[in-house]
Amino acid sequence: MSGHDLELAGFADENGRLGRQVPSGYIRIPQKIWLQKDCICWRTGKEPRIREVSQSMLNQFLRLSDANSILEFAREWGVMALSNNLREESEPGHSYLPGRQIEKGSEPIPVWQYYSKRARAVLSVAAALRQGKLGDVSDWDEFAKIVVHASERASALKWIEGKMIAPGHWSYGLGFSIYAAGSTKEDRLESSRYAIAGEIRAWLECWKNGRTGGVSDLTLRWIEDQQRFDLQIDYHGLLFPAIALQLALVVADADSLYSCSGCGKPYIRPRERKRPKSGWANYCDQCLEDGVAQRRAVETYRQKRGEAVRLHAAGMSVSKIAEQLHADPDSVLAWIEKGGTGAKTKA
Repeated sequence: MSGHDLELAGFADENGRLGRQVPSGYIRIPQKIWLQKDCICWRTGKEPRIREVSQSMLNQFLRLSDANSILEFAREWGVMALSNNLREESEPGHSYLPGRQIEKGSEPIPVWQYYSKRARAVLSVAAALRQGKLGDVSDWDEFAKIVVHASERASALKWIEGKMIAPGHWSYGLGFSIYAAGSTKEDRLESSRYAIAGEIRAWLECWKNGRTGGVSDLTLRWIEDQQRFDLQIDYHGLLFPAIALQLALVVADADSLYSCSGCGKPYIRPRERKRPKSGWANYCDQCLEDGVAQRRAVETYRQKRGEAVRLHAAGMSVSKIAEQLHADPDSVLAWIEKGGTGAKTKA
């Protein structure tokens, strides 16, 4: 898979970036990360760094290859947070889960290479499906088998067994799946789309396996300047859920994941819709259909108009009022005149 292929599929933006913007969520980066033999070792420390996801993170993750590139990425974006007891558990066939341990750990380089290669394969197949094609067999072999005839099921099961026991192809929490396809091309495309959906679901959920708490994808935070609660993404400080969400947004061809200013629910916004300006209200399709956006706009307009009249009566100039209310000076002047103050406006 190349960046050019993804651009042809329409996944990348005009700058070649695959990642999508999401409501605020953070990744916690260990204070100390180093390379030891064939492992990325890390220790959280007393002062781990905190950073939000950028649109370039997914591009960097897909380009991971050798130990040095992985180390550089981990120092910038954090670690997979696998089991800390890898020395005793590193026999072929053992399944590791991301997001197990956040204080310290040691992660084999092949794990990172595996996740990066699998993500590339998933996006490559998704790009092919977007163009009405089934994609390359080599990409499919990274995560699933599409079985056309029942006679192929036995060989597919052996394929999965080989994946699970072969060195370098451990499960790492994601596993492998078999999907039955029909005889026509459209049937196969439908099965392939279902397979991609299942794969993305595995990325989004596998890190939660075995947990009894801290598995919610969302959290509620108070937005001071808007004086309201906002529903935001909760990565629990982990890198893996952030990568999984980025993969999901790219495959869904979503411009971003937004929090609706009306109902407060997160929603994906198609890229053909104009992106809302920073700090401005934005609404999901249901709130637009229910007229919530229009009612809110009328309420906001009335509040601004009333505030303009009040500020002018207190002696503030039109230009200052316009600056404070983020409004056009001519509009402010019209509001004041309509307010019937009868007072001379200040230039």
